[in-house]
Amino acid sequence: MAQGVEFSQLVDRTLDALADVLGTDGAALMLIDDHDRLRAVAGSDDDGRRLELAQERTGSGPAVETLVHGADVVVDDLHAARPLGFPGMAAQVSGVHAVLSVPLRADDRLIGILNFYDRTSHEWQPAKVRAGERLGELMVIVLQTLAHKLLIPGQS
Repeated sequence: MAQGVEFSQLVDRTLDALADVLGTDGAALMLIDDHDRLRAVAGSDDDGRRLELAQERTGSGPAVETLVHGADVVVDDLHAARPLGFPGMAAQVSGVHAVLSVPLRADDRLIGILNFYDRTSHEWQPAKVRAGERLGELMVIVLQTLAHKLLIPGQS
């Protein structure tokens, strides 16, 4: 159980740091399970955790679109009407407005989605999207390192 708590805390802290680096209000993580479904894993705060759980529950949202298309999804206002927003899912996460979803890949395989979000609506600038993609690559390295530590206990 201690390893599970450590994993969760490390992922939460990593998400918080990634959001700080990108200059967003938060970040959240979803991973793909053995049945190719997205599962909420962690968030830098309660809004992030609610965002991921809402997407898991509804099967709708930026992360789901990223899974389907295997590419970044940029949403300037989650509460906007479709096709620009996701108002049905957004009603469950009133504190989140702008979302950037980036695919996470390991060995050319999609393993999850990293969502960055802000509490105000805005247009995502191309440079910020590219930075979010690079931070997604860093998140994959963190996840691989944590997985290795869990598989081989006692590693520092």
